[in-house]
Amino acid sequence: MQEQPSTNAESVELTKVAEQVSSDLERADLDHQRLRALVEQEHEARAELERRLATATLEINRLVSDLEETQADLEEERTKEQRFRKRVDQLSGVVKRMHRTLFSAHDLPTLLLNASISLTGATRGLYVVLPKDGKAMRVKAAHGVAGYPESAPSPYITAIVEKLVRENDSFVCNAASEAVDGVPPARPEEKWRNLVATPVNIHGELQAVIIAADKKEGPFNEAEVETLLSIGDHASVALENKHLERELQQAYLSTVSVLADAVQAKDPYTQGHCELVSRLARLTAAELDLPDDERDVVCFAALLHDVGKIGVSDGVLNKPGPLLPEERDLVRTHVRIGHDLLSRVPSLTPVANVVLHHHEWYDGQGYPDGLSAERIPFAARIVAVADAYCAMITRRAYSDALPEDAAIAELRRCAGSQFDPRVVDAFTRVVASSHASDGGDGVAQCGLLPGLRRHDLEGKEGEL
Repeated sequence: MQEQPSTNAESVELTKVAEQVSSDLERADLDHQRLRALVEQEHEARAELERRLATATLEINRLVSDLEETQADLEEERTKEQRFRKRVDQLSGVVKRMHRTLFSAHDLPTLLLNASISLTGATRGLYVVLPKDGKAMRVKAAHGVAGYPESAPSPYITAIVEKLVRENDSFVCNAASEAVDGVPPARPEEKWRNLVATPVNIHGELQAVIIAADKKEGPFNEAEVETLLSIGDHASVALENKHLERELQQAYLSTVSVLADAVQAKDPYTQGHCELVSRLARLTAAELDLPDDERDVVCFAALLHDVGKIGVSDGVLNKPGPLLPEERDLVRTHVRIGHDLLSRVPSLTPVANVVLHHHEWYDGQGYPDGLSAERIPFAARIVAVADAYCAMITRRAYSDALPEDAAIAELRRCAGSQFDPRVVDAFTRVVASSHASDGGDGVAQCGLLPGLRRHDLEGKEGEL
């Protein structure tokens, strides 16, 4: 009878232990459910990432296919040019020299006129551009005709051009000072012994007229007319190739626009951010006196530095609080995703490398490869500084905007650790200058895409 209290105490203790175990099991079950939910969310996020990446890949493949078709068209036009060149090569040595000069120069009207005069034996001539887009008819080049190209075409020159336009054919006049459509020469320098006028057609449209006059010996014959037509044809091919290469440049720029728009549609913060980073990075590259092609790489890389974010979950990108380690790793994948997307476009390969490394630190503590100092591409070091500054002065979901002077102070504090000190110095000079507020940039402000050959697109297009 005396052992009963002890038994009751043991029973109470066992009950408490059982309740504690039950409570622990319930907490463990809740923890398990939360962990399971996190795992399911991670799976969903990965599935969404894969879907977005697949969609982006399809779009890039389509754009690459379009660009390849444009390149094929360009190659076809180049083949056409080669066929014309073979025809001209059958002429005399002077034809060869003038033809090579023709395609290497920017002042095509003068060269075309000089070639025409040289090949026909003429001594004087004019190159007249037809009226277009509200501009009047004008003389673009002259040889041995006083008063031109400064003066407007006289009624006599105008009558020659209008006759050729009306008949859309070459015009030969081997009679001295013969009136054209009843309009006689009005100036002494236009009283020619003979002349030939031929059209210059661009894309099937008559755009200019070459007039060669005062042949040294005898009248102009059919072979000389054919020679002038051949020169006009070659000029047409040259300009058509320029147009095609500009179209190719525009096609690549459209690719850039699609990529930039895709990021801006996904992350509201990037609206305007990428353009600002691009402008400041471009100005910093200029401040550092980088060559034009390197400035173009900097500009495009800054514009597209966040393009890989199309492969990162919206919830992670716009999360208001601190990121979990797994989420931070997911965000960091945007540099590799961006690199992989851009490297599919041949002309953006140099840009892709900069996008990959724009989060490297000068002391080697960055990502993805832990590069340091000079091992980091110089363009990536410039983009890193511009990106960090623009991020600091912009309100984000997880941080307020800093004043500009505080952002500059932070850049200076991190110079030598996170940032290249030389770039920070140049950047602060840019921000302090009036150039930093020169207005927003579009893609066009970046110049030529790095992969395109600069010498093919140099110079002002002008008129033939």
